[in-house]
Amino acid sequence: MMSRLLSVVKGHPLITFFVLAYALTWSLESPLVLLGDSVTATQSLVLVILASNVPSVVAIVLTALVLGRGALRKLLGRLLPWRVNPLWYLLVFLGPVVLVGGVVGVNALMGGPALSLGMPLLSAAIFFAFSIFPGRAQGEEIGWRGYALPRLQTRMSALSASLLIAPIWGLWHLPLWLAGWLQGQPFRTPALYAAFVTSAFALSVITTWVYNSTGGSLLMVALLHATANLPITLAIDGLGGRAVVPVLLYFGLEIVAAIGVVIWAGPKHLSRKHRKQEEQGTAEPAVAAPGVVKPTPA
Repeated sequence: MMSRLLSVVKGHPLITFFVLAYALTWSLESPLVLLGDSVTATQSLVLVILASNVPSVVAIVLTALVLGRGALRKLLGRLLPWRVNPLWYLLVFLGPVVLVGGVVGVNALMGGPALSLGMPLLSAAIFFAFSIFPGRAQGEEIGWRGYALPRLQTRMSALSASLLIAPIWGLWHLPLWLAGWLQGQPFRTPALYAAFVTSAFALSVITTWVYNSTGGSLLMVALLHATANLPITLAIDGLGGRAVVPVLLYFGLEIVAAIGVVIWAGPKHLSRKHRKQEEQGTAEPAVAAPGVVKPTPA
C-alpha cells in the first residue's frame, strides 16, 4: 500500500502537492466558516496558523518521502541564502513602500480618506515578524515557490509557471475570505475577492522574479510575501471599511509593477542575469551574491 502511494506521489508530485495542500488547509479552516462565532478567538488563531503552514509542511513531507534527505536538505537550504545583492533587500523592503506612496498620491487626487498607520510602529514590526514565522509567508513559500515553482519551470516559461500558480494560490485562501479572516468583514464581497485573486497573479509574477533572480532564495521570497501583505493589513486596521479604495489601488499598482517586471526581465526566465530555477536534472544558476560563485553541476 505504501509503495503504491509513493509511486503515485513520485509520478504526480505537483498534483499530489496541490490536492493535499487544499484538502488539509480547507479541513483546518472549515470550522471558521461552518461554525462561525462559536469558535473562540484562540481556537481560530490556532487553526489559521496551522492552516497557513500546510503548503510548506506538505512540500517538506513529500520531498522527504519521495526524494530523500539530500533533496530535503536542498529544499530547506533555500531558506538560508542571505548574501544576495543588497539591491534585492532594498526592493523587497522598499518596493511595497513605493506602491503605498503611489496609493497615497492617487487616493489624495481622488479625494479619498486620509491614510495613516493602522497600528503603532512597534506593533507593526511585531506583526511583520509574526507574519513570516509562524505566519503565512514562510508557511506558504516553501510549498508554492520552493516545491511547486521549480517543477513547473522545467516544463514552461517562468511567466507561464507564475500565472499557473496564481489562481491556485489565490483560491486556496477562499475559506479565510468566507470566514472574514482574509482582509476583514468589510471586504467580504465577490468583487473584492476577485480583485484579491487578480492581485495574486501580479504578486506571483513579482515573487518568481525575486526567486529566480536571487538563485532561489526562499528567505527573500518570504520577506517579500510579508512586506507586500503588510500595507493591506495596516490600511484595514486604520480605515476599516474606508480602506476598500486604497486596497484596490494597491492591487492595481501591483499589477502595473508586475507588467513592468515582465517587460524588464523577460517572460522566459523572469530574470535578466540568471536562468529560471528548475527541479533536479537541470543546471542551476548561481546565487546573486557579489563575489560568490556557485559550482556548476557536471
